[in-house]
Amino acid sequence: MFAYQAQDAQMTLAEGLAEYHAAHPFLKRGAVLSPAARDFFDCHDAVHVVYGCDTRLSHEAVVKLSSCFATDGSWRAARGYVLFDSLDIYRKLPWREVLGTIVAAPVLVPRILYRCARQRRRWPWSGHAALLDRPLSDIRAEYGIRVATDPSMSRLQEIHA
Repeated sequence: MFAYQAQDAQMTLAEGLAEYHAAHPFLKRGAVLSPAARDFFDCHDAVHVVYGCDTRLSHEAVVKLSSCFATDGSWRAARGYVLFDSLDIYRKLPWREVLGTIVAAPVLVPRILYRCARQRRRWPWSGHAALLDRPLSDIRAEYGIRVATDPSMSRLQEIHA
């Protein structure tokens, strides 16, 4: 587990993003992406950190559903998942992980949507830059966000064990 994934992480959002990027150097960033994809993944990566997600497919489900149902970007965020750069990632997913996530979906999806509905405020999809210097614990408390590694989401950890 990474430090940014702890519900009460004291690191700032900027520090959490730095840890996330360092832990996942295989992620496409910068000039290799189209400008639209760069903007999308900047916001997408912030959701990964704020919701305490890594890059497992089950955590990607948390990020995707949270992006659509718990941010102020909702359908703008959803459109990013059909960009060429996003579709290229889907083509490379391991089939076992896809199968495991599909099997777990009837349990995961309702839990994720329930947690999205319980948030106090919607996460600012493209306005997160103003929060980069704030501790993750404060952000999560303000928005009512529970991380994916929270015990009530324990099925996420069981999928790939």
